[in-house]
Amino acid sequence: MRAPAPATPASAPGEAAPVASADAAALLALGDWRGLIRALGLGGLVRELAQHCEWVECGDGVLQLRLSTAHRHLLDMNRGAVERLQDLLGAALGRTLAVRIAIGDIAGETPAQRDAIERQARHAEAVAALEADPFVRELIERFDATLVESTVRPL
Repeated sequence: MRAPAPATPASAPGEAAPVASADAAALLALGDWRGLIRALGLGGLVRELAQHCEWVECGDGVLQLRLSTAHRHLLDMNRGAVERLQDLLGAALGRTLAVRIAIGDIAGETPAQRDAIERQARHAEAVAALEADPFVRELIERFDATLVESTVRPL
């Protein structure tokens, strides 16, 4: 007796799992660029480029993004990354969506900036938890130890 085939096709190693068209469309409609990047499972240079882009607007079949001058090299290194991003978005949405990336000042927040803020917050929470731990406090007091904050890694 054979085992039943999985309901959804498995992705090859290093390849993103397929995104449901409705999920991608919902994230796009909400303007959730960070969520859309995660849902697409982007990797490599395409992910780096997308992470450093700010959502500007989406309409008439065109997604407008803005990349800061400081990260322009991500676009200059591989112009094919925009086409790859466009192809992945189109496949996830089930329709064509042009991607346009302008270089300029970031007015809001990029997904990379949001991720950095969240990492810093998790780090601060981990440091505070260690400083409040009775065992750690006893080590500090008894042995004149110090907590090296740069070595703390949140779980």
